[in-house]
Amino acid sequence: MKTITALIIKFIMITAVLWIVLGLYGVSFADILLTSVLLTGVSFVGDMYLVPRVKNIAATIADFGLAFVMIWLVGTYFYERPIQLGMATFLSAIIIAAGEFVFHKYLQKQIFADEKVIPEKNSSSYQKDNLQTEFGSEFDIKKPDEDKPKDKTKAYKHRPKKRKKKNPY
Repeated sequence: MKTITALIIKFIMITAVLWIVLGLYGVSFADILLTSVLLTGVSFVGDMYLVPRVKNIAATIADFGLAFVMIWLVGTYFYERPIQLGMATFLSAIIIAAGEFVFHKYLQKQIFADEKVIPEKNSSSYQKDNLQTEFGSEFDIKKPDEDKPKDKTKAYKHRPKKRKKKNPY
């Protein structure tokens, strides 16, 4: 039930923003509803996947890009009147992204509050809580006295013998 409520809130928010911004450019309400339904569906699925895994800023930037591309594509193919689509799309995407920032906080408190998402083991991204330090137990780099020969003329026993032939390679 909480998910359906969140979906309805998102739909109302996107519809209101598009109605205000695209309404100023003379887009029909049917086209605004079509854009709103498509954008709500795609971005809600994305929010359900991204919000628990990344931070709010990253999810908001992703929603800005998605809103910009979706409104641009729907406007290019479905809007009947020629409008300044670039400016209308940019304004709509900026305002939707601001609303999405607040909406993501709502999702984190209401829907994802009980879930604890564990990042994947094979993740190569930097995480502050994923640091390790290696310690060695050997502090002295000098050789022990028993390895040194008693007579300086004798060679070390553990050293390999020199090769007589040179390597032809």
